[in-house]
Amino acid sequence: MLYSRIVGLAGLTAVLFAQPVSGHTRIKPGSTLTPRSASSGEKTGPCGATTPTIDVSKRTSLTPGQKFTVFWEETIQHPGYFRIAFSPDGQTGFDQNVLLNNIADNQNGLVNYIDPATYHQFSATITIPSKLCETCSLQVIQVMTENPAMPSNYYSCADIRISNTPGSGAPKVPPASPSPGGGGGTGATETPAAPTNLKVVVKPAT
Repeated sequence: MLYSRIVGLAGLTAVLFAQPVSGHTRIKPGSTLTPRSASSGEKTGPCGATTPTIDVSKRTSLTPGQKFTVFWEETIQHPGYFRIAFSPDGQTGFDQNVLLNNIADNQNGLVNYIDPATYHQFSATITIPSKLCETCSLQVIQVMTENPAMPSNYYSCADIRISNTPGSGAPKVPPASPSPGGGGGTGATETPAAPTNLKVVVKPAT
């Protein structure tokens, strides 16, 4: 009986370690945008299990053609790249309105999911579209490339309005010291909800 239990545990361990483990990314809370969700594990496109906000205070007001910096963070380290896109109605058209693509995930240091101070910080400057809209959105995607045959995406969205007369939803002060294009930073943040799809803890190679 003891032998069968050992074999059973060994088999279970093999199954667990065979499960794919993907990185997690979210628009940085408390930065220039207010993400719809604080979760970094949204795997359903285009914006995870979220809908556009009806709270005007959570919708960032921008102007056509404005240069704007988006901040996001990676909470579990895995290889891949990022994309920033725009939706005129907040729900559709992201793939047809890509603002910046193939943004390199160029950080490989240790990330401790339960310690936000270790999260990898990224930023990129985009040009806001010229289309005026009251209920539009920006989207950040992390494309995971561990399995090229079956790439896996993580989604994070934030709602905006584009107007010639911006209202009260002005951008917030960005987090402290993230370097443009993917530097480190220590802005205030919060630990996202624990991912439900994470089967094992994988430590990066040393």
